[in-house]
Amino acid sequence: MNEVKSSILYSFFKNIDECKVIPYGSGLIHQTFYLHQPEGNYILQKVNHHVFKNPIDLANNIEVVSNHLKQNHYPKSVLNIRKCLNGNLMLQTTKNEYWRVFDFIEDTQYFSKPESKKQIYQTGKSFGEFLAFLKNLPIKKINPSIPNFHNTRLRFQNFEKAIQNDKSNRVKTSSQEIEQIKKWHFILKDFEKLDTPIRVVHADPKISNLLFDHNKKVKAVIDWDTIMPGFLLHDFGDLVRTGACEEDEESTNFGKIKISPSYYGILKKGFLESTKLWLTKVEEDNLLLGAKIIIYEQAIRFLTDYLEGDQYYKTSYTNQNINRTKNQIELLNSIL
Repeated sequence: MNEVKSSILYSFFKNIDECKVIPYGSGLIHQTFYLHQPEGNYILQKVNHHVFKNPIDLANNIEVVSNHLKQNHYPKSVLNIRKCLNGNLMLQTTKNEYWRVFDFIEDTQYFSKPESKKQIYQTGKSFGEFLAFLKNLPIKKINPSIPNFHNTRLRFQNFEKAIQNDKSNRVKTSSQEIEQIKKWHFILKDFEKLDTPIRVVHADPKISNLLFDHNKKVKAVIDWDTIMPGFLLHDFGDLVRTGACEEDEESTNFGKIKISPSYYGILKKGFLESTKLWLTKVEEDNLLLGAKIIIYEQAIRFLTDYLEGDQYYKTSYTNQNINRTKNQIELLNSIL
């Protein structure tokens, strides 16, 4: 951590003599550290600028959202960026690295999967509430953090290119999954027929992006890097995809992978309690289609990466991405 102390911390703090920097969390995108020093505790992050091509946009988005939530008396904790001593939101080093510092949200815990139906309900309600407080934030103030992130049409086109190129010689061994994805192309067509408003959305809503207090009540919605203009149905769909199945996306216990009607109902109940009064009728009537399109898109992404030789998603064994694809196919099949 000497390098961090000497070259980074002086950009944020006048005195770093008593700073302690400790690796923190289990995130796969950024390098994250817990930073303790006499005036307070912080999160220090090196932003992955290969995934997020415009890190300055991330910082601007987060500051805009943070200020908007505070001004509108959002009841939960928000992410606060500590500016560099020169007033910049991030530090860009001579090595083209990007570093940022957040205030640490104290006395919290997080969960990788729900432990109870109460937590499932809280997850739906908390993300619905988050979207409710962003509904009046002008779209023009937010830059897309990952352009075309939920462009399912483009994802499908990339999938077709991967089949045509077959650079890893995997088309033959995944023919069944390829045919299933093609067969479900109608889901994309159904979604594209909808007339739904573009809103400011979280774009990665799941229970692991919530912080709970020690009474297991939600204290904060975190991971704002993916906040962007998008469709609310995608956010609800991702809540269902990650929170309404007892098996996660890494499971190969395919016979048990299905959307639980009970979990789905609880998530929907919590979500609608925070959003029902201002959703359009098209949005409210098509929440389930939101789940279908997101699961379909994720299956496409896993299969495309498998066909291209596992370039995007980190894998720990050879067939992990095709197994992830089968997982999402089973999940979607349980709805259809």
